[in-house]
Amino acid sequence: MSVAAARRKREKEARREAILRAADEVIARTGARHLTMDEVARAAELSKGTLYLYFAGKDALFAAVAERNISEKLPALRAAVESAEDGLGEVLALHDAWHVELSRTPHVFRFMIEWFLEPRIDDRSEAFQRYRARVRETIGLLVRALERGQRDGSIRADIDITHHAMHIWSSTLGVMLMHRNAESVSKRISLPVELGRLPDLHRDTLRRTLAPASASPGSSSSPAEGVAS
Repeated sequence: MSVAAARRKREKEARREAILRAADEVIARTGARHLTMDEVARAAELSKGTLYLYFAGKDALFAAVAERNISEKLPALRAAVESAEDGLGEVLALHDAWHVELSRTPHVFRFMIEWFLEPRIDDRSEAFQRYRARVRETIGLLVRALERGQRDGSIRADIDITHHAMHIWSSTLGVMLMHRNAESVSKRISLPVELGRLPDLHRDTLRRTLAPASASPGSSSSPAEGVAS
C-alpha cells in the first residue's frame, strides 16, 4: 500500500470513528427512537451526504454503534469467566458482569432495548454482519459455560444448551430493565416489591434451575460485588 493510500485509509477510519462517537453522544441525549441522521451529521461536523457514504441508513449506523459497544464490553465478560471454578460459576459470573457493565453505561442499555423493539430492521449492511458476529460471540460465552458445566457436572445434563443460553440472556435483560427503571416500574404496580433485589433473586434462580438436584445449596452462590447496585 502506498503512503497516500495508507493515509486515506487512516483518514477514513478516523472519520468513521468520529461518526460513531457522535452517534453515541446523540443516543445518550435523545435515545435511539428519536435519533435522526441529520443530528448525527451535525454532531460529527459532516454533511449528511458524507454520513450516508459511511452508513446507508439508521440500522447500519445502529449496528456499528452496537458492535462498538459490545466490543468494548467483551474483555470484561471474558475476564469474568476466567476465574470461575466450574461451568455454573461461569454462567453466574457472566450474569454479574453484564449487570455491572451495563450499569456503568445506562444509555447503552437503553439503546439496546429501544433498538430491539423496532419491528423491522435492515440487516443487509456489512456493519450489521459485524454486529451479528459480536452478538453471536457474546451468546457463545454462555454456550461454552453451559457446555463446560455439563462436562464438569455443575449443570444439569438434560438442558437444551442453545435455548437455555438464549433464555438466560433474555431474562437477564428483562431483569435489568425492571432494575434500572425501578422508579418508573414502581409507579405502575401496587405491590410492595423491592426492585433492587431482582438481580440477586434472578441469579439465585439461575443457580437453582441449572444445578443438578444433588448440588450443594450454597455452591457458586455468592454474587459479585455491585451486581444489585
